[in-house]
Amino acid sequence: MKHFLTICLLICIMQTVNANSGIYAGGPVYKNRNYSISELKGSGYTCVVVWTIHIDASGNFNFNAEFPLVQNGAYVGASSYPNFAGDIASLKSAPTSINRLEFCLSAWGSSTFANIRNLINAQGTGSTSILYRNFEVLRNTFPAVDAIGFDDESTYDVNSSTALAVMLGNLGFKVSLVPYTAQSYWTSVATNTNNQRPGTVDRVDLQCYAGGAGNNPCNWNFGSIPVYAGLWDAEKSTSQVQSQLTTWRNNCGVDGGFMWLYDDFDNTTGTEAYAAAINNVFGGGAVNTPAARFFKDCNYTGYAVSLATGSYTLTRLRSYGILNDDISSLTVEGGYSVTLYWDDNYAGSVLGKNTSDACLVDDGWNDKVSSLVISSASAAREQTVTTNDRISNIPGQQEIIFPGSAGPAGIPVRIYDIMGRQVMTARPVANRININSLLPGVYVMVYVKDGRQVSKKFVK
Repeated sequence: MKHFLTICLLICIMQTVNANSGIYAGGPVYKNRNYSISELKGSGYTCVVVWTIHIDASGNFNFNAEFPLVQNGAYVGASSYPNFAGDIASLKSAPTSINRLEFCLSAWGSSTFANIRNLINAQGTGSTSILYRNFEVLRNTFPAVDAIGFDDESTYDVNSSTALAVMLGNLGFKVSLVPYTAQSYWTSVATNTNNQRPGTVDRVDLQCYAGGAGNNPCNWNFGSIPVYAGLWDAEKSTSQVQSQLTTWRNNCGVDGGFMWLYDDFDNTTGTEAYAAAINNVFGGGAVNTPAARFFKDCNYTGYAVSLATGSYTLTRLRSYGILNDDISSLTVEGGYSVTLYWDDNYAGSVLGKNTSDACLVDDGWNDKVSSLVISSASAAREQTVTTNDRISNIPGQQEIIFPGSAGPAGIPVRIYDIMGRQVMTARPVANRININSLLPGVYVMVYVKDGRQVSKKFVK
């Protein structure tokens, strides 16, 4: 493979991910995994909220009062449901329509937020507190979970809720708010949290069903935080959901909708039908196509995560369950190319692949990947820019010369060998780059000029 042809993939614009259609799902996710995981992945929903975690007075986490999840800084959920962590991660593995996963806290009648208040008053939210330690375990066990939802329906303590949200933000979670009443409490938590840690509260799921059936999103103001209106299948048919959300979109500018509750219509046509009703209003919901699959170990073993085309920073990779410096093999579908980066944010050494590789050891890339880009082969070719910038290209030359005023004056230039390994970074001085340190051979230089990526081959 001619790796230098793949190097033209180096910089891609990060794709905007929209999660416009949500579904709250409880017991079937882990009790009926033989159908629920695949059904949700192919449903058209873009956000799945796995409901719900209760926190007791000691800080222990229990799921739906059905099985213990985290206790005293240790994950214990595998004892009851050994596939739970892997199934949650797989929800975002292509092919899937899901691009956001959440766990929710509390529910009506739960003492969770009263216990949180008492624990924070007693221990704070530092690294030694039980809440910090247990949520840290949750973060490490479920890296694919993007956010924690707050469904406080009784305690309404602004200070402790804000402190918890800021702590979760510092652990790498986003926070969703799930109100049905007590509007001033929720707006205060959103404002206070984002004042202390901007961007932490990034979504509001407004309950417009059951106790919140009288809610109108037009009367709730969270500023720039997107609001998603929720409806219940027991109260609304699919056509009524679509009609109501259309009205709220047109009158209030709501950003999306969600359904309560998957448990009512799991393993039926209702799952896709309600997703379609929301997506018909807000768009989105397509099941993405897997372009490449990444494995923890050589020979396509260990965990496996399939990804669609796009740009993946370390944070985004973690959200799909891929850890830093943890990839050892990969498969690449026909017509796609993968560019691997040694460092986060598409920095450091680069390795291009447009075919599968059973082990990255021979490339010197085992457990080295911190970010990556996946593109169609046609997109890769389109990103190779032809310019009028000329360079000297003489065997044995000790410097690259850009004649006249051409070239990337003062712009960082990366140089790669024929195997796609970065061997040098430089900035031209007086239209020249000293390449005396390079061995004789064929190289590729890559730089960005006028917003376009330029790739040029030369001989030393």
